[in-house]
Amino acid sequence: MNLHHLLVFHTIAKTGSITACSRALHISQPALSRELRELEDSFGLSLFERLPRGMRLTGAGEVLAEYATRLFDIARSADLAMKELASARIGHLSIAASNTIGTYILPRVLARFRIDHPDVRVSLYVGNTAQVSQAVADMRYSLGFIEGPLHVEGLTATKFREDELVPVVTAWHRLADLHALGPDDLNDEPLLMRESGSGTRELIAAILDDLGVRMGPVMEFGNTEAIKQAAIHGGGIAWLPAVSITDELANDVLIPLPSPRLTIRRPLTIVRRAAAPDGPAERALLALIEG
Repeated sequence: MNLHHLLVFHTIAKTGSITACSRALHISQPALSRELRELEDSFGLSLFERLPRGMRLTGAGEVLAEYATRLFDIARSADLAMKELASARIGHLSIAASNTIGTYILPRVLARFRIDHPDVRVSLYVGNTAQVSQAVADMRYSLGFIEGPLHVEGLTATKFREDELVPVVTAWHRLADLHALGPDDLNDEPLLMRESGSGTRELIAAILDDLGVRMGPVMEFGNTEAIKQAAIHGGGIAWLPAVSITDELANDVLIPLPSPRLTIRRPLTIVRRAAAPDGPAERALLALIEG
């Protein structure tokens, strides 16, 4: 079926005459008559009765008019949906983030995003750097936010802020009272770390190796909050994001180790597929983050 012919038919049915249809569509009356005749010929049916004044639908015309009305209503709805998507008024924002960003940074940004875009569905997956990077590469999420090195091909990384990993122990740990700390003081000390694949763990292992520290037994945890609780209760040395321990440091629940060489500054980055453009919802979220 020729959709332009159907539009001509639909407009004649709504306006009641070829003359009125001509004004509405800005098409000459002879051209409209020809197109209507071609549509009727394609069906082998008369769709209108030609009256001295105007046109009246036949039984076949009334059936086609119902379908045409539904079809053009759907077309208008589709047009509106595309405009709303373009303005980030509707849609689905599906993103992934590694632990620190997903727990301590993105939630407040997403709360603001929800206020500004109440009809956009939002889902956030929290994993480690390797999991997030691979999930974006596999097209499961449109954007990823990571705090460790990017090792997955086909992705680009853009820094959006910096974070500090602060080495801390509980207030009653033997290292808490030292005024100066050398690498030898850390030899064989129990360490609290994320699982393999975590960008945080990779950075900590690298700095300890650079300092020649002999690593002690490692206790693994799947998230930052679990590491923090283990550190508070004397489980060992932990490197925790500064954003996650503000209250604990202020109240001397956790004590930072006195060695600037052990503090790790790391970039927090946005990862995306190299060839994929950001959608409207993604652009709106990134504007909030950058702001």
